[in-house]
Amino acid sequence: MRTDAPDAFEAIRYLECTPDIVAQQSLDTLISVEAYRGRYRILEDGKTIEEVVDTRSLIDFIHARLFSYALRERPRSGIVHAALLRQQDQRILIAGSRGAGKTTLTLRLVQSGYEMEGDEHVFIEADGVIARPRACRVKATSLPLLPELAPIIAAAPSYQDVHGRRIFNLQPTAIGSPWRIEKGGVDCIIILSPNHGGYSSIRPIPPMMAAQALLSEIGMRDLDRGASIGAVAALVGRASTFDLSLGDHQSALTCIARVLNHAR
Repeated sequence: MRTDAPDAFEAIRYLECTPDIVAQQSLDTLISVEAYRGRYRILEDGKTIEEVVDTRSLIDFIHARLFSYALRERPRSGIVHAALLRQQDQRILIAGSRGAGKTTLTLRLVQSGYEMEGDEHVFIEADGVIARPRACRVKATSLPLLPELAPIIAAAPSYQDVHGRRIFNLQPTAIGSPWRIEKGGVDCIIILSPNHGGYSSIRPIPPMMAAQALLSEIGMRDLDRGASIGAVAALVGRASTFDLSLGDHQSALTCIARVLNHAR
């Protein structure tokens, strides 16, 4: 991605995403942004594809374009709203509805030595899962929950949405963690239930309950909905499945460490 407009350059830094993606073919596309008659002209491989009036519209358009590339590369995959992390030789999928605290928990886990692969979308296929490349998007309102990381997050590229909310784009490498994405299996699936202001607790749940929770957070493609459901069933059948009532982070970290140690 390149641009000759300084303000556009600052804006599109919000989309920075530079993980090490293991053994995956890449789609090479050059997106350019040019200042043009008081607007921004967006070109893909030299061909104009859109004109927008401000940097917010610029970010929104490019963000949607990048998402469409990811969907195009995996046209038959279900995509679930979840985080994917690694702890040594174990991989953990954490799913939950928006507002459950998934991103702040993910960052606390990274602080504790886990490696993040993704915190927003994970493609689920019959032979494994893979995170969609995207950095952590951290709301300014979450900074008090991450006091040690707050100065680093506040220095990251940011975006102000239509409601005036400031959102930061934080790559794991900015806090000293490696960022590697690869396709593979999952050892532990954790479904988040918010318990804001309380303690965290974890309990095992049947695979069918975990599958139902994942299906409520998954987008299935019209090309092969049956395959997506089958992939979820296979995923929960191979993993340990838990419900985490997410309250304070310290007890949540203890809960997750306990179930991972038990699974070794």
